[in-house]
Amino acid sequence: MSFFNLNKIYQYFILLNIIISIYSKLIRHPNDIFSPHKTFIESHRGVNREIFQNTLEAFQRAIQYDIESFETDVWLTKDNVLVILHGGDGGNLEGYYDHPGIVTELTWEELSTYRTIEDNLKMPRLKDVIELTKNKIFMNLEIKDPRIDLVFPYIIKLIEEYNYFDQIAISSFHHEYYDKIVEYNYNHENKIVFGFLYHKNEKDNFDYSKKGHTLNIYWGNVTKEVCQKAHDNGMAVMAWFNMDDEENTQKYKQLFEIGVDSIICNVPLLARKFRDNYYFS
Repeated sequence: MSFFNLNKIYQYFILLNIIISIYSKLIRHPNDIFSPHKTFIESHRGVNREIFQNTLEAFQRAIQYDIESFETDVWLTKDNVLVILHGGDGGNLEGYYDHPGIVTELTWEELSTYRTIEDNLKMPRLKDVIELTKNKIFMNLEIKDPRIDLVFPYIIKLIEEYNYFDQIAISSFHHEYYDKIVEYNYNHENKIVFGFLYHKNEKDNFDYSKKGHTLNIYWGNVTKEVCQKAHDNGMAVMAWFNMDDEENTQKYKQLFEIGVDSIICNVPLLARKFRDNYYFS
């Protein structure tokens, strides 16, 4: 084979990779989770094993790594500011920040002086996260705060202000937020997807009746039957890992083969590398 032909083949190979890259970008937004797509990779609380969780720096790292999506957690402060924090029971700051207290009992002015117990980083507001990520990455916003009637209007106000609809889904263990989203979707052109979060000990009795929304289930409780039933009823399945779970390619392979739509994981680069090999090997 001549050098000319080899050069042509190489050029075609480069062009093919460019096309694949563009196609991947076109289907990368989890907003299209109900359309055929590769399994999405979602970074749990940002890239939390490199930078302290739920900080702007952890989300910026997810952007730098070109991950499709990140998951984060939100509470409302005493003075009605939406802040990003997983927190312990009731929004306890212990184990997360260098000051004690309950997030809902403190003002933003107070919280703005606190620093993470590792990396010495600030607590971000939801507003800060939206401004950082606008047009760059998808957000799965888990509402930790159970005060539904109080919290939801503040979240919607920010989404509307920044026209962030195409970049966000809302999830919660407090399934009553679904009713607020249904009401909002009914009265507005822009629609929001809700993720029904289930605890690790909830292994069955999932509600498959909410077409156009998602089941967010602990990875070890997701089965092929669960995925099939969800898909048959117009729902997507998101498999989530705990912060301290060991992750490996064998677990990812299991989830890919049973048909999950998204994986919320702590090692997003490993998951993405596995996905690339899985689909193109």
